[in-house]
Amino acid sequence: MEILSGGNSNQVIKQGNSVLRNTGAWSPFVHQLLRYLTAAGFTQSPVFLGQEGAKERLSFVEGEVGNYPLKPYMQSESILIEAAQLLRRLHDITQNFCIPPSAQFQLQTPTPYEVICHNDFAPYNLVFRDEHIVGIIDFDTAAPGSRLWDIAYAVYRFVPLANDDHCRATGWNPIPDRLSRLKLFCDAYGLQDRERLIPMVVQRLESLVAYMQRHNANLDHIPIYLADLQYLADNQAAFMGVTRTIWDVG
Repeated sequence: MEILSGGNSNQVIKQGNSVLRNTGAWSPFVHQLLRYLTAAGFTQSPVFLGQEGAKERLSFVEGEVGNYPLKPYMQSESILIEAAQLLRRLHDITQNFCIPPSAQFQLQTPTPYEVICHNDFAPYNLVFRDEHIVGIIDFDTAAPGSRLWDIAYAVYRFVPLANDDHCRATGWNPIPDRLSRLKLFCDAYGLQDRERLIPMVVQRLESLVAYMQRHNANLDHIPIYLADLQYLADNQAAFMGVTRTIWDVG
């Protein structure tokens, strides 16, 4: 038995080729989603193996989690493209998922509901092997929402749309070319609705700050997000200029 490191809100215990995690009111929905993804042939999500009392058993995804500070290969353009394409596949598969009437969610997302959002699609919830992405973990915050809502947080983390100090703290040296990486992510995803992306990133971060304040959780992270919101406001014209002029290349 091994207690895995890196978990923020849940203890994960590895036993052989599976893991045990605590469950919550949202877990029945997540279990149905994982069953659906497995049946659809989506191999990058954990397999739900059963519930044991107040814990769930999932398959263990072998590899290296993208914890901060990020390793150099995790900052590459090829990983950025893989991440965007993986998120697109997840969205495309879940657009036909039937939401159970009794479903409860850890996070509520704004309508319209187009797909199932992971809601925390970031390097720290991806598993890497041989310098490629092989899996997505921690679906606890999954909920129905719009593609753009999920993409907004993804570009915030993968471009990243963070100020210079935050970039350095998460392993970026030198500071990345955010404009070109934003375009690359959008191209790889095949995103058409780009003009609303930056306002959605702002809305997503504001919502995250409000959630932390409401639940008195991770309050030490709030100044980081507020500084990034100021960075986005200071550079809004540049980012909006890019998203107005780059359109679907597919």
